[in-house]
Amino acid sequence: MRRALVLAIALAASPAAAALTPADLSRVGSTPPAGALLPAGLGFVDQQGARYALADGPVPTVLLFADYSCKHICGPGITLTAGALHDAGLVPGRDYRMVVIGLDGDGPGVARQLASERLRSLPLEAQAMELLTGTPATIAAAEKALGYHAEYDAAADQFAHDAAIYIFSPGGALSALLPETASTAPQLAAAIARARADAVYVAPARKTDDSFAGRISAICYGLAAEHGVYARPAILALRLGGIALVVAFAGFLAWSLRRQRRAA
Repeated sequence: MRRALVLAIALAASPAAAALTPADLSRVGSTPPAGALLPAGLGFVDQQGARYALADGPVPTVLLFADYSCKHICGPGITLTAGALHDAGLVPGRDYRMVVIGLDGDGPGVARQLASERLRSLPLEAQAMELLTGTPATIAAAEKALGYHAEYDAAADQFAHDAAIYIFSPGGALSALLPETASTAPQLAAAIARARADAVYVAPARKTDDSFAGRISAICYGLAAEHGVYARPAILALRLGGIALVVAFAGFLAWSLRRQRRAA
């Protein structure tokens, strides 16, 4: 319910302006090369402004790419991933570490703001999470190493990019690639366990969901009704559905409170 509510709010709040074409969006994706490794040795800056050298660690690494000033699902995606790890009973530092690589040059201040807004209910995860920024060359090197391709919309100052979770073994080998918006606590716990056992990622024979809904949940980008990427009726349906879900959830909470008062 929490996952559906967060996504519904994100979709309902997303502006409809976007300038990338279907051809641009077709290039967006996560296609790791065989034997992909954590791009160690790259110099980043963390949310405190300190230099951070991405390197292998003693525990599995959970890595995401995000646009810290994103108006769509980057923030909710980070919240959902951290929340699912928390719900799985996994402790950052002991069971895993979570690293986010910023796609643009927003800087540590914007990264701190995102953490403050999106991780208020997850203080332990917020404290342990590394929200990194880097030079364009450093970010490009990380993307190339992991087969990650994002498209920049200069008019909207936003990135279209895959909402994917990379999970690496302690030795730095890619072990799993999961969707941010559809990964549950049990799935993440199982993936972390496989990474700890040095399981190696094997690419699927084909994409598992090429449907409209699947693409919406996989690509973080404005729903571009004004530019013809998606039809206006589909956008309207998504937003109305999101609003209906929020209203239904609010009604459920009100009913639960009334029931508790009567029982008391």
